[in-house]
Amino acid sequence: MDNFDQKLGPEFFKNLSAEAVTPLNVVHEEIYESSSKRPKTTSKVWDIFEKLPAQQGDSKAICKLCRRIYTAKTTSGTSHLRRHIEACVKRGNHEVDQRSIEACFKPVKRNANRLTLSHDTLISATTSLKNYKLDVDEIHRAIAMMIIVDEQPFSVVEDAGFRRLLSAACPEFPVLSRSSIKRDIISIYVKERENIRELLATCPGRICLTSSTWKSDSDDHFNCVTTHFIDHEWRLQKRILRFKLMPPPYDSLSVADEIALCMVQWNIEHKVFSVTLENLSSDDCVADMLRSRLAAKKYLPCKGVFFHVSCFFRILNSIVQAGLNLVVDIIAKLRLGIKYVQQSPHRKKNFYIVAKTLNLDTQRKLCLDTPARWNSTYDMIEVAFCYKNAFVYLAEQDKNFLHKLSEDEWEKMSVLYKFLKVFYEVTCVFFRNRQPTSNLYFKAAWKVHSRLFDMVRGPENFMTRMVREMHSKLNHYWSAYNLILSCAAILDPRYKIKFVEYCYTKLYGSGAQKYVSVSVNTLYGLFDEYMQTSARPSQTTLLSTAASKISNDKDENDGFEDYETFQSARFRTQVEKSQLDLYLEEPSHDLNSEIDVLEYWTLCSLRYPELSKMARDVLTIPVSTIASDSAFDITPQVISADRSSLKPKMLQALVSLQDWMLASDRTSKSPYLIAYSNCCYTMHNCFV
Repeated sequence: MDNFDQKLGPEFFKNLSAEAVTPLNVVHEEIYESSSKRPKTTSKVWDIFEKLPAQQGDSKAICKLCRRIYTAKTTSGTSHLRRHIEACVKRGNHEVDQRSIEACFKPVKRNANRLTLSHDTLISATTSLKNYKLDVDEIHRAIAMMIIVDEQPFSVVEDAGFRRLLSAACPEFPVLSRSSIKRDIISIYVKERENIRELLATCPGRICLTSSTWKSDSDDHFNCVTTHFIDHEWRLQKRILRFKLMPPPYDSLSVADEIALCMVQWNIEHKVFSVTLENLSSDDCVADMLRSRLAAKKYLPCKGVFFHVSCFFRILNSIVQAGLNLVVDIIAKLRLGIKYVQQSPHRKKNFYIVAKTLNLDTQRKLCLDTPARWNSTYDMIEVAFCYKNAFVYLAEQDKNFLHKLSEDEWEKMSVLYKFLKVFYEVTCVFFRNRQPTSNLYFKAAWKVHSRLFDMVRGPENFMTRMVREMHSKLNHYWSAYNLILSCAAILDPRYKIKFVEYCYTKLYGSGAQKYVSVSVNTLYGLFDEYMQTSARPSQTTLLSTAASKISNDKDENDGFEDYETFQSARFRTQVEKSQLDLYLEEPSHDLNSEIDVLEYWTLCSLRYPELSKMARDVLTIPVSTIASDSAFDITPQVISADRSSLKPKMLQALVSLQDWMLASDRTSKSPYLIAYSNCCYTMHNCFV
């Protein structure tokens, strides 16, 4: 009796009734019922077998398929004949009515209160495999998608283990090579690229672009151009359009050429609304070259005011990294202290016992950070402060603990923690948001700007010099892009003009009205352009046309010929109010309420048709070149050594397809998911 049985105890088995445990052979006897319990030839096995004349009382039966002879005594039953039929069908390619074979294995109806094992259950896998038609193309596609999504090397299809797996699952499947799988991936890329091209051509609004730099282990630079747009269902979408190795020198001209070439190849020049760059020193040159190119063709609305944005998180992460660098030695010491506690289970247990004795909150446990993601460092510092007294006690009692932090070092960590807190809270808003529209960035940038401004004016500490430098850097960003950010914020029903005015007043005092006026006037100017380009006739035009028609039909001498003029004069004030006027006059939503701004403008699209089109384009502007799930990353995106060594065409196919298949806004209706589900179903059938 094994350990599991010992835990149950012998009494457990004694109390089991005979009906509760049915031996397997008994179940099979009931399923494959003997022919003595029914008329001799009513069993369906006789559709496959033929009885031979009895010789000396010994009955025999011959298989019609393979001519093998078996005993056919009434006392022997037909179970052995059924087993032969199954084996015979597996071996041969005989043309037999499938219904006759299936009827041989039809389960016998029994008492519903008794649990029996159906033979259909026993051979369901075999039947499925017989009926399934192998689709080689689907399996090829499934394997290709696995390599794309999981970033597997092409050589995986030539590995012995992978080939053994395929051979066991699908013996008829042809042997794969890395050359064939490469052809499959290129074929998939070409097909899906056309789908993306059609998606961009039919998207209802403008298109925004981001340009970012990826690096390889060998310090090669790759330029990645990504498009952002809102589809017909008002979902924010993004797709990588171009991914290419950039030969040195990596300058502004080469970046501008890559973006311009991408726009031409995808035929989206006339739809581009903005370009977001990485906040590098060469960004202004890149933006100026692209702006002049598009402005010459009169493609940019509002004279290109909304065209150029720099990445917000690049500057945010650079400020955070500058702060962490000031106390890098203290953070390293804290990290070693946590490792010391966690390395020994006994030491770890005693540490938490001491913490409880000191009345510390032990709900959160000590954690180590991942230096490449600064939020993990923030979490490590935050939790460490909860156990500060426990660390002090450990340093006093354990002579082997060599990583004690002095009181001055704890104080510096406290200053750093307060400094990082506002950055952490701001970044979390975007990290948790799968659709970070541009209306969110004004409030975030203002909070960071205000925090640095307060620290500059506050008491001196070890971070003051760094904060002044970073504040100057952020102030330059704020001065360049607060107009775009404020216009997007006004289109958020929670903020509108009052919130923007409040934030400007906090920063500029009496001079705030100048900034508010610029934002409002810019928004009205952009709205006027949307009204002019709209094919839908305005409300004023419809009213004047109707009034003119009625006036012409009336008798000029009826005495009331000037009534329409009198009525229209009183109604003109309402008619002349634009959609933007009416929107701004509506009461704002609660400042802290949870609102999906895209859903809001979806509902308003009938009431404010032109304004909703403008809002859709402005809200699409990406204020970051970093994906929301990588907002805490300090290091740049790195491409693996295996992929960086591939040919440019193959590398672009792999990176693009992975992005298209794993887009953050994918739904169950996505063609990529449907294709992937079909491929998974195909592979599942092969394993059945």
